[in-house]
Amino acid sequence: MKRGSDRPDVFSTGARRAVLVVVLASAAGVIASLLYGARFAVPQAVETDSYGAGPLGHRVFAETLEALGYHVLQSRGDRFEGIQSPVLFLEPEVEARVEGRRHELHEALARRFEAGHTSVVVMPKWRFQVGLHASEPPVQRVDSERLDEVYDAVFANHGEWPDAPPRLYEGVEEHGRHTLAGLLGTFEVEVPRLQTIQRIPPGAEVHLDSATGAVVLRDARGVWIVSDPDLLHSFNLHRADHALLWATFVEALGSDTIVIDEVFHGHGKVLSLGDALGRFPAILLVVQALFVIVLLVLLGSRRFGPPREEIEIGAGPREAIAVSASVLADGQPIERLTYNYVVEVLQDLHRRLGLPDASTLVARADRIDEVCKHRRLTPEARRLLDDAGRLAGTTKQHAEAWRLARAAHAFRSKLLEPVARGARAAKPDEEARLRASLPPSEPGADLGADSFAPSADRAAANQESA
Repeated sequence: MKRGSDRPDVFSTGARRAVLVVVLASAAGVIASLLYGARFAVPQAVETDSYGAGPLGHRVFAETLEALGYHVLQSRGDRFEGIQSPVLFLEPEVEARVEGRRHELHEALARRFEAGHTSVVVMPKWRFQVGLHASEPPVQRVDSERLDEVYDAVFANHGEWPDAPPRLYEGVEEHGRHTLAGLLGTFEVEVPRLQTIQRIPPGAEVHLDSATGAVVLRDARGVWIVSDPDLLHSFNLHRADHALLWATFVEALGSDTIVIDEVFHGHGKVLSLGDALGRFPAILLVVQALFVIVLLVLLGSRRFGPPREEIEIGAGPREAIAVSASVLADGQPIERLTYNYVVEVLQDLHRRLGLPDASTLVARADRIDEVCKHRRLTPEARRLLDDAGRLAGTTKQHAEAWRLARAAHAFRSKLLEPVARGARAAKPDEEARLRASLPPSEPGADLGADSFAPSADRAAANQESA
């Protein structure tokens, strides 16, 4: 229980220490998961993507490029034209869906071509078989229909031409060695049943050729096509010439960042804050935030320590005057402020002396001067008003402004302070003559006899009449 309070704490001392340990441990776990959790939150791999470590996957290929100093990224978004670095479509399907939206391979390549970005397509070759007999091999060649669909998607803008050769040649040598030669160099590769391109579109340039057809070519749009994926499959990339071939090829792309597309492997997704916070590891951040909010609510349900004693705030007349003066002076030059002060002084005198209302400041000043003459004082109201009016339109007259303000204050104090007893006991006939000399502002306006009396005497007279 806290000192000075009769209500128990939310947590005891031991419970507070335990809560602190839990909060620090959970915060450390969230930070670690955000830094390293991406390695564990990968999509479910298929046989031909860069996530899986199977023999037909591309994971070893991606890791080899990283070891060579390239920055390798995996793209799962559908903004194909937004990626400026070269994008590798490795053994893609001809269509894919991202959050219900359908995308086709030829459209993705066309959008990248229109944006002026480089694309690389590696043709498919193998597929795994499920539920086969023991005597049948687990890997089979992809259907020729799929090969033709991918070929047509890549070269969609070239159309058909008469007496065209087959699109692709499916080799028959199971473990044959082949010599590839061209603009990229000469390489001795070992690929089972080497797959080559037979139908070369017009305007395409062959960069690596073999005895049975083209292996690497670049069409008129700048799209690179590699005919056989066994050159990069995990089971076959360990060969020296295969790795050298890809190192030379990627260097020819002219970029230190390589992007591997995973949309056409079925891994497409649209990035959103809600989706990201609902998945590992960001879900741990949400849990941590909820945990901290619950703790804050529990701690906020009790007072922290005894109530604070009330402190009297000494706000007297001096503070009120200082605040009022600062508000009035804010943004006004001293000359204009002096004019306003003189006007306020004259209006206050006019009101305190009980004089009849007047339509202008000049008329009020004249009536105040009449009172001064009656009290045998120097009439200064009209002079102060005229001097303040001339000073209001000037600048850098600070000394004159202060002198005029002091004079107005002294005039007000002198006129309102008690005067000599003989002056207070003015004869009734003299007051009548002075009242007759002052024109009233309204019909029927009357100037009482106590209008020229000091303020204290006039207040007493008003109290007696009430």
